[in-house]
Amino acid sequence: MLEPTKTAIENFRRKGFKAEFFEDKNAALKYILDKIGSETVGIGGSMTIQELGWAPTLQARGEVLWHWLKKEPGILERENAAPVYITSANAISADGAIVNIDANGNRIAATAFGQKKVFIVAGENKIESDIPAALLRAKNVGAPLNAKRLARKTPCAIKGDKCYNCLSPERICRTTSIITFPPTNIETHIVLLSGSWGF
Repeated sequence: MLEPTKTAIENFRRKGFKAEFFEDKNAALKYILDKIGSETVGIGGSMTIQELGWAPTLQARGEVLWHWLKKEPGILERENAAPVYITSANAISADGAIVNIDANGNRIAATAFGQKKVFIVAGENKIESDIPAALLRAKNVGAPLNAKRLARKTPCAIKGDKCYNCLSPERICRTTSIITFPPTNIETHIVLLSGSWGF
């Protein structure tokens, strides 16, 4: 475990989050499966979850709502209404905060209100020292790579290097959240993984 990861775990726990670190992705999935039981699971847009390949195992256990798996009218709303929500973060700060930037705001909404349990899954590559550094990472690493993945016509997508604070109608940086404490009445788990996952 890297030192920033250890610091992040300590700070998240001090603030009331349930935070764990896993060297092995399968151990992390088992931890999540043990916590969610038979509840319906919503999954936010996440390259991390995609790369981990957890969807088939989650589907074998019960209902999974994920707009990346099934594109149909109302899927985002149903996904966000699930009692359990799994997603990642654009950045994690070692002082104990989660930073996300969205175009639709679906992940931001689902991680802040309405769920019984939320699981934020992130690789050590996403951990920064503090909130300002985490915001910089979200804007200049995560957002440009996501815009490029989505083939958006934005300066950051074309160059894939940094945020240009553009005024493009295809801009994906539209809502930003910084979660510093677990939202009231949501059991919030921070699941940190060894290595680099997602962006």
